[in-house]
Amino acid sequence: MAPSSSTRRAGAPLLLLLLCCLSTAVTSQSQSQSQSQTTVASSQAKTLYRMCRLLGFPPALAALAKAPDPCALPPTPSLTVACAAGQVTALSVLGDRRPDPVWRTALPSNFSADALFTTLTRLPALSRLELVALGLWGPLPGAKLLRLGALQALNLSANYLYGAVPEQVARMYSLQSLVLSGNWLNGTVPSLSGLAFLQEVDVGQNRLDGAFPEVGKAVARLVLAGNNFTGKIPAGVASLGQLRFLDVSRNRLEGWIPSAVFALPALRHINLSHNKLSGQLPASTACADTLEFVDVSANLLIGARPACMRSNSSARTVLDAGNCFRDAKLQRPSTYCSPGALAALLPPPQGSGAEQGGGKGGGVGMVLGIVGGVVAGALLIALVMVVVLRRARRQHPGVTVMALPKSPLIAPAKKAVGAKATTKLAQKIATPADKSKRINKFILHLL
Repeated sequence: MAPSSSTRRAGAPLLLLLLCCLSTAVTSQSQSQSQSQTTVASSQAKTLYRMCRLLGFPPALAALAKAPDPCALPPTPSLTVACAAGQVTALSVLGDRRPDPVWRTALPSNFSADALFTTLTRLPALSRLELVALGLWGPLPGAKLLRLGALQALNLSANYLYGAVPEQVARMYSLQSLVLSGNWLNGTVPSLSGLAFLQEVDVGQNRLDGAFPEVGKAVARLVLAGNNFTGKIPAGVASLGQLRFLDVSRNRLEGWIPSAVFALPALRHINLSHNKLSGQLPASTACADTLEFVDVSANLLIGARPACMRSNSSARTVLDAGNCFRDAKLQRPSTYCSPGALAALLPPPQGSGAEQGGGKGGGVGMVLGIVGGVVAGALLIALVMVVVLRRARRQHPGVTVMALPKSPLIAPAKKAVGAKATTKLAQKIATPADKSKRINKFILHLL
């Protein structure tokens, strides 16, 4: 039975009332969310203002200090603030306080790097942090850095930070880029091999020392230049399949260069200059097709250069001056590289059969070892004979070399009338075999 018109008229007000209630609820929820986001944005703004105050209000942060809503600021070369849902996700500041004596006291004496990073931990969504050339000084607070759990890129270059790279950096598992170049960092670098997403490591132009740092397989850019790293370039560098840029120049690295590193498939730039790298690059060394720049100058390299490094071209630049290569110009005398000369004949195993010690280099080394042993033995025998003859002549100036005195082990003959008779009797009785025995025993007695 169809509803009457009166029933339909009675239900219309109820439906209208239901729609009004629903609309009010949606509006109230939207306003609540907007108010929440406004509160979060206000809290983030206060955090950024406190950061400006701790940094002494540098010119690069002038706009940020006055902005009611930092997320609304347009990006500039010196300042970029990115936000999402009222949260600061990226902060990039490029100051003008480059490392220079003028700016060493740019920040007040009560500045604290620990206080600065404590403030920054109030930005939990921060994934990119760049504070460059702002005069920051003091040790890096590793515990505070670790609290920035969403951080993917950290750039604190061109400041005055000192101390070692904190161990906590090795546990920042989201990190993709670590740039600490141009500071006063000293000490060692922790192993970064556990950071699976780390693609860039730049700790150049510091005072770091210790062994070559360990990095993960995803690293594409590795810069260690201008430090005091010692020891050898580890063979594991040749397994960094994503590596495009490698600069370890101006350190104190020594030993052999893992030749396989030049053949890394993505490598474009490699700088090993101004170290103490020695030995000879195997003739079988290959260079990647992508390799555009090679610098091995100012080392202790000897022998002939590999074919892929013998000439410059429009596609590849090779710098090799200041070594002891025999087939290149602007080289040092071979004696300059003498500490690595003998080692060059026996290249260490580097993974391929052509480069292991059982090849041609090993045969040459064995021959030289035998020849050296023979020569040394001959020189020793000659020296012993000279000493023996000189002592014999001093002790018995009137006796010829062949008329050596009798060994004290042989019983003396009966006393003759005179010394001449004794000498003649000994010469008559002694046989050639007796003379040989006497000579040998006399030499043993002198030794």
